[in-house]
Amino acid sequence: MLISAEAYCESLRAYSPRVFCNGRKVESVADEPAFAPGIAAIGVTYDFALKDEHAQLMTARQGTSGKTVNRMLHICETTTDLLYKLEAVRLVCRESGCAQRYLSHDGLNALFQATKRADAVHGTDYHQRFLAYLHEVQDRDLTLGIAMTDAKGDRSKRPGAQANPDVYVHIKERRKDGIVIRGRKRSSPRRPTCTSCWSCPVAP
Repeated sequence: MLISAEAYCESLRAYSPRVFCNGRKVESVADEPAFAPGIAAIGVTYDFALKDEHAQLMTARQGTSGKTVNRMLHICETTTDLLYKLEAVRLVCRESGCAQRYLSHDGLNALFQATKRADAVHGTDYHQRFLAYLHEVQDRDLTLGIAMTDAKGDRSKRPGAQANPDVYVHIKERRKDGIVIRGRKRSSPRRPTCTSCWSCPVAP
């Protein structure tokens, strides 16, 4: 079921998490002014999926259920799916500045592959359990909390200008038999990771 941004915001009011912002307790996540930009940005992914002019990019038919789902929750099956996901992210970024919800898509696609491979090797039932979870997420049109972390170092500088070159993954050495890669990926609080996402048109 596809829902609207308004319905998404209303659904947040059904939760009572213990949240603090700038040292004060937040009574309602959905109504907290400090969170409004992020909620509005996610809301764009909901409303655009309901618009006929964006339906091709913002929705997809889920092969495992046959249902039409939000692109941000779809499991890619073709190269066209991958292209449409990228274009959907760009579309949303042009409107909101950040397509935060695309990480739900990435996390679900990774789990789809990982559980299927685990079952093939170990004879487990992770994949079927994951599919049940996936279909519930899609049926409720949920937004998932996914963490993507990058070190990036001093984000005002390009990768080659960093004091510590290992804050970016880079080629350390070229050899006849291949290359040596160095660098790291871990959390950095300096800027939201979405502003350095390769697929985002607002990236520097």
